[in-house]
Amino acid sequence: MRSQSFPPLSVLAVVASVLLAATMLHAQQLRSSSNEPPKLPTNVAEPDTPLSDARVPSLKNDAAPSRASANAATTIAQREFAVKALTDFLEKYRQAGNRQAEAHTLSALGSCYSEMRQQQKAMELFQSALTIWRELGNKEFVASTLAHIGDVYRQWGFPDRAIGFYRDSLKFYQENPGNADQSAVMNNLGLSYLMVGDKKKSVEYLNKALSSYRAKQDRRGEAFALANLASAYGFLINDPHKALDFFQESITKLELIDDRASEANTLDLSGAIWVKLGKPEMAALTFQHALALYSILGDARGQESVRKHQAMIGKHNTIASIR
Repeated sequence: MRSQSFPPLSVLAVVASVLLAATMLHAQQLRSSSNEPPKLPTNVAEPDTPLSDARVPSLKNDAAPSRASANAATTIAQREFAVKALTDFLEKYRQAGNRQAEAHTLSALGSCYSEMRQQQKAMELFQSALTIWRELGNKEFVASTLAHIGDVYRQWGFPDRAIGFYRDSLKFYQENPGNADQSAVMNNLGLSYLMVGDKKKSVEYLNKALSSYRAKQDRRGEAFALANLASAYGFLINDPHKALDFFQESITKLELIDDRASEANTLDLSGAIWVKLGKPEMAALTFQHALALYSILGDARGQESVRKHQAMIGKHNTIASIR
């Protein structure tokens, strides 16, 4: 660090750890964003073949909400502290004229605001970082920042805009193969094409991502590429059998790495495919498993998503009986 002004050592020890964590988040965000639980494409109707209401055995549900609230409060406090610390560092780096540190800190702040769902602020910060990296001629950080901007647009619900940033980012990685972030960019690009309903492009980039993750022996990335491919085949291409094969392979890998949240989300989507196939018993079991995992995690939003899909089964059975 070239900043000429530092806080007292006792404060620095705390604040520096926040800066380090946030900077690591910036460096790894491509990988973490590729590990998001796959969601239903925004332009695809949710399954209209609903499932029976599977009951979940008691899993300390009384304690889960309080745990979830406590965790949420802790996370909010941590993010607020990180934002304040990083903002202080940003001013110091600007005063010292350290452009590289300024760009890193802008990106770290952008990551914080993105996590806080303040997309407009995140976008402004990433754009400022992008300007600096271009001025410095650092192509690698230009590429990673472009991908971060793509992440913000995709999470904001504008996958069509995200696609352009991902494609621009991917140009660098295609010229520099083997970079660890290349797999994530291809995965996120494929996911964006999935969201806009482009079957061919979605499958093309998700398959590329899958091959890349496998070559790197990245089991988590592989699991999510498989789940995204399953979503493409299940909700866009209308090949539920192939979708189930991909979902099952993904779930098996998520179990091995003990990623319960992602496993629950993937089970939820898998259950929807069983509904499409007219297999309510298998769907019910799958949803029950997803609900049990979400209950353990204290994830109320996840449980709500599963129950929403469950509620559709009665409607589907009614329509089928009329026909």
